[in-house]
Amino acid sequence: MTDITRRGFLKGSSMAVGALAFTSLTPLSASASSTRGSGVLTAGRMGPMLCEVVDGKLISTKNALAQTVPNSLQTTGPDQVYTKARIQYPMVRKGYLENPEAPVGERGKDEYVRVSWDDAYKLIHEQHMRIRKAYGPESVFAGSYGWRSSGVLHKAQTLLQRYMSLAGGYSGHLGDYSTGAAQVIMPHVMGSIEVYEQQTTYPMVLENSDVVVLWGMNLLTP
Repeated sequence: MTDITRRGFLKGSSMAVGALAFTSLTPLSASASSTRGSGVLTAGRMGPMLCEVVDGKLISTKNALAQTVPNSLQTTGPDQVYTKARIQYPMVRKGYLENPEAPVGERGKDEYVRVSWDDAYKLIHEQHMRIRKAYGPESVFAGSYGWRSSGVLHKAQTLLQRYMSLAGGYSGHLGDYSTGAAQVIMPHVMGSIEVYEQQTTYPMVLENSDVVVLWGMNLLTP
């Protein structure tokens, strides 16, 4: 058996980060004996699903477990995979590809050129190292903020930041776009971050407050 260290695995898998970030709907072969029907079992932010695949093409997706409330999002698999809005392969701006050090052309108007995954990885790596060497790790923002699948399996931000940590560090951020302001003010008001904890009930808040400010919500009814 080949010995693989955690650091070695992260180094070897870092090049796959970009590919993982493209989609969270990647069917995985698994036994579906305990599910409703047959198919390829997978799971994402829409919950456990069964995927029907014919000749390598995703035909349909449906809920894999019994449920009381239908979830129509679980039937949208083929639409997501084959939508014309999805980028199916690496594309690079033509003016940038011709001269990465001094790109020509105008962003938003320049033509895009299809390249291989190997060329895309090479271009990303070379420019990443150039920027890091010239301006230091603080010049690299490892954000990639956005939604992810259940269990954080496809969380691009975590994968990217692990890679950037191995490369020498990066600039990050605090908070999130859902509760960024609340995370700052709530510790001063409630004594804890509150937004991701079991929250204090409104009757308790009203009983122990002289003034209550409702920010961005409807007034409480009697």
